[in-house]
Parts: sequence; structure tokens; C-alpha cells
Amino acid sequence: MAIAEPSVAQVRVIGVRFRRAGRLYYYDPAGSDMSVGDYVIVMTSRGLMAARVVMAATEVNAADVRGELKPIERTASDIDLTSMTNYIDKETEAEQAFATAITSRGLPMQPVKAEYSFDGATLTLYFSSKEARIDTADLVTELATKYKTRVELRQIGPRERAAMRTGLGRCGREFCCATFLSELDTVSLRMARDQNLPLNPDKISGACGRLLCCLQYEHDGYVEAKLEAEQSADGDGCATSGKCGTCGVHELKDILGQPVAPEYEPEQDTNDPENLTGISPHSQ
Repeated sequence: MAIAEPSVAQVRVIGVRFRRAGRLYYYDPAGSDMSVGDYVIVMTSRGLMAARVVMAATEVNAADVRGELKPIERTASDIDLTSMTNYIDKETEAEQAFATAITSRGLPMQPVKAEYSFDGATLTLYFSSKEARIDTADLVTELATKYKTRVELRQIGPRERAAMRTGLGRCGREFCCATFLSELDTVSLRMARDQNLPLNPDKISGACGRLLCCLQYEHDGYVEAKLEAEQSADGDGCATSGKCGTCGVHELKDILGQPVAPEYEPEQDTNDPENLTGISPHSQ
């Protein structure tokens, strides 16, 4: 007689993001019919904010929901969207005023970004600094008086700064953290070692000065390939300890490497039957 597995409590949620690649937050749809791409007004610790729906209403495990599940306040109206657009256009001016105020006071901080709430009730100014504590009372008072709204200052780290400011990585594409990486996972130097990459900070660091987030993308593949090679060689399967002969072999290089330099001729394996004809692959 089969034993029935205990049922897992489910709860209906809708997923929203406040930024393009921001963290996913769950809210109670409260019976509203909203589609992916719609904007909604939700309550946060900073007050009412506008968010974009990125996950339609669905059932998830109750254990996956952090804290109290708050309901969607309402769907953003045309007036809300117009107001949000107008305040977004004003953010560049606010950033410049923020930078000027910092410079005039000689504060040890760098402006990163200015963000208005959809209705202009709050202006949040993000900055980075090596100092843990900075007296910004006068700065906040000046900017609040200038823009006649509530001003909040938030200090962020190097990786968050890169995600907000965005840019092009060494691969030529826009930063992963600014486009799709909603959660910044831990990246370790061990990942670079496992992939036989040069341990030169200039080679394996991103614009933020931290290890490249993309080191984690192929890491599991390298570990699995090295583990299989070690096991096939009757080793103990250390995979990443470096104690066996196969851990130092760049197993995937021959598979992923592509000739890109002009007039580059790859080395041909004389044991390959296809190369015994003497015909160059570029001669046809």
C-alpha cells in the first residue's frame, strides 16, 4: 500500500519587479486580473511604489513566500503612468544636483543614481563610498528643500552600483547584473582555478572590481568534465582539489575554442581519418 505524500501548502501570488533586473517580489493578486508587462501600485517599506508584473498569478509553495504577503493596491492608471514618466525624466537633473552638492561639501562619496517614486513623493539618491559612516544631514536638507519632496540616501556596494549604472562588459554585451541577474550569487576564486583561467585580477574582474559573475555559468561543466576524466583514469575523483593529473587539463578548450584570427590555421590531428587526404578545410 502506497503511502500518500503530505500535501504542500500552496498560495496564489503575482510576481513583480521594481527594476529591469531587480529582485522578484511576491504580492497577493487579490482577485485582480493582470498580465505580464502591466504596472501595478504596491505598498513597500518605503511607501507606495509602482512595479511591473513579470509573473502572472500562479500557485507557489507557501514556504517560498518571505514575510507577510501584501495585496496589490491597484492597477496603475494612465495618470499614474504619465506621472511616472514625467518623474523619470527629472531623475537626470536630480543626479547632477546630487553630484554638485557632494563636490561642494567635499564628501567621500560617489553619486550613483537618483530614483523618484511614481508620484514624486520620495526621491531616493544612491551613492557608494568606502566610508561606513558619513554625515549627510545638511546634504539631505538642502536637496529636500530644493525639490520639495522627501529625500532618502542609500549607500550601496560596488556590484549594486554596476547593476544600476550598467555598461558593456569585456564580452561586448551589457552587464549581466543590469539585464537578467536578479540575484547576485557568490563567486569565488576557486571557480577561476577550476576553469584554468589566469588568476590576474585584471582578467577575471568585472567593472565593479569584483570577480566576474559569469565565472559561475560554466563552472559546473568544467567540474563534471574533470571529475569524469579523473574517474575514467581510476582516480579518486577529486575533480577540483588539484591532486590528480586531469584537474589541470583544460578539458573544454578543444570543444569551445574557435579560430578567429585572420589566416588562422588550426592544428590538425594526423590520426584523424578526415585529415589524411591532405585537403585543407579552407581550400573548398
